[in-house]
Amino acid sequence: MPPQRAPQSPFPRHRSKRIACRQCRQSKLRCEVSTGGAIPCSRCRRLGYECRLDVAYQRVNGRERLEELEKEVQHLRSSVSTHPPAAAPQSLQGILLTPSESYHADASSIIVQEPSGSRVDLVASQMPPLPVEPTTPVHSLLSQQPSQPSPLLTDTASPTSSRSLEFVHLHGFQVNALFNIFFTHYHPYVPLLDPTISPNQYYARSAVLFWSIILLASRRYTEEPGLFVSLTAPVKKLIWDTIANPPHTWHVVQAIILVCLWPFPTSSLSSDITSILLSTAQTISLRIGLHRPEAIQDFSRTKKRLMPDEMAEVARTWATCYITAQTIVTIDGQVWVSSDWMIDRLCDRDSTMIPTSLKHQLLISRFSARVGQFMSSHSQGPTDLPRPGEFISLLALLEREYTELASTLTSFISEENKVLLNGIGLQLYVFYLLEESDSDTRKRGLIRAYSMSISTIAIINQLEALTDAMAYGPVSYFRIISLAAIFILKLSYSNLGPYLDLETGKRSFNSAIALTRRISIEDNDLPGRMSKILTQLWSAQNIYRGQRDKPPGLRLKTRLAASLVHDSMWMWREQFGGQPRSGTNTPLASRGHFTDNRAMEQRGGLSARETGSAGQEATTNFSVGMEDACSDGLTLEDVVDAELLALLPFSLDGEIFTAPGGC
Repeated sequence: MPPQRAPQSPFPRHRSKRIACRQCRQSKLRCEVSTGGAIPCSRCRRLGYECRLDVAYQRVNGRERLEELEKEVQHLRSSVSTHPPAAAPQSLQGILLTPSESYHADASSIIVQEPSGSRVDLVASQMPPLPVEPTTPVHSLLSQQPSQPSPLLTDTASPTSSRSLEFVHLHGFQVNALFNIFFTHYHPYVPLLDPTISPNQYYARSAVLFWSIILLASRRYTEEPGLFVSLTAPVKKLIWDTIANPPHTWHVVQAIILVCLWPFPTSSLSSDITSILLSTAQTISLRIGLHRPEAIQDFSRTKKRLMPDEMAEVARTWATCYITAQTIVTIDGQVWVSSDWMIDRLCDRDSTMIPTSLKHQLLISRFSARVGQFMSSHSQGPTDLPRPGEFISLLALLEREYTELASTLTSFISEENKVLLNGIGLQLYVFYLLEESDSDTRKRGLIRAYSMSISTIAIINQLEALTDAMAYGPVSYFRIISLAAIFILKLSYSNLGPYLDLETGKRSFNSAIALTRRISIEDNDLPGRMSKILTQLWSAQNIYRGQRDKPPGLRLKTRLAASLVHDSMWMWREQFGGQPRSGTNTPLASRGHFTDNRAMEQRGGLSARETGSAGQEATTNFSVGMEDACSDGLTLEDVVDAELLALLPFSLDGEIFTAPGGC
């Protein structure tokens, strides 16, 4: 009789748990202790480890542990920076910064030369970062001399590392120099970042933000003149790659904001990517909850609560994103959201979360948004404009609000922000040109616009003399100068001429041309082209002196406050770019048409004596003897220089390649 098997248990059998020491378990190795071997095991004896059995021991994931340790180190560094130094070396007593000289003001660091030639930050190498006082206002750039060093404090733990992006390699001392340039010359215009953070820490937070700072600082970097050109394409590619690979952080938003305020050079508005990048920054900001910092975890997959310093950084980022968005959409003649809860809070209630200078810019931008929203909300047609009967009354209401805002800020605002305030005033006055009546109220409004244009250019001239504002200022300065110059041009050749100071206006116009040229960083970029376009437009106006008997007006009325600039661009295309007056893209009928225009311009153009030194540089009389040259059988290439040919939006064969809306 065969032996009977024992009945199987209804419960599954469990394998006996293998025993291993802590070191072997952590390394996932078989331990001889499990087979009854002696303690310590042979592996621990060989490697000198402590061999210990611990039944409750759990393996630690090495990668996760490293990430936790890195976060702890970052937290400890940030906590150290919130405490003032107990004592400073005697040699540094004369250069220590007070808390009020934080990055919201004109804090400084001392840079010296080592015998080897590398630069050392004395403050950073011998003392921890100073505390940040969020209530301290930003000082005017007028008090900051060009020789003043940057408030940047480098990492006390390690020297600045060398960095590479594609084929561009920068040594640590070059990175320090570029960061100092950025925080000394560029950052005070828009106090978005924290200069007390080292380049190494910025790179650890976001590579795209690090390289955006380097790119901006290289725009005027005389030590390496070709660095900006070399970095432009790699940084642009890095930005697009970062956008295409979410999730994103607010540091990505900061990087995009910087390259929107100091945009990539381009020769045409139609090829400018600033609006696209800005829309991306707005979308990222809303998706990660920058507009609701107290409830930011509602926009995240994990529970998150911001520390006070993080809350302030988020507030600065969202405020600067709003300011930049309003600047760009106004340039394009579009409308964005007039405001939101967080913007109103930063403007009206909370005066500690953002620097005073940034708050002033936010108030100005909020009013600009209100103008666009208010005028477009009363639209009665494709032009987004109110009825003729409502126009003047709405403008009177908005102008009264603007006067109240200006009077509120006058006692506190810096000269840099006063330029922005005047720029918003000029954008408001553009709507008087969109009104078709010729009432006395309209005339008085346009006369005020003329006076403000001259005043704005005078302020910018003073800033340029003291701080090189044209070399380092954001794109808004270029747009405001262009708007003021075109206002002077438009009103000088109208029936308002007898009421205007035309000589002062002419000098201001020539100053605007010179200022615009100083903004240019690359041959044939937008500021460089605009300086030539302004000169040609003034000459073209001399052809039609009959306009002096007519009220000023615009044909293009669909782009709100940007209508004046874009209307003038279309006028330039028709006079000098081969565009027919119907606005359709057709080739030139003949080269003789172009030649006749140039000859007419020469007969009515500004003389060198009239334009002064700035005008002499801008108004090259390229058409001298053009009619004689053409009658002798010379071609257009023989009588027009190559630089001007590159400026014009058509080929010598008559094929127009500039798209409508491009500059």
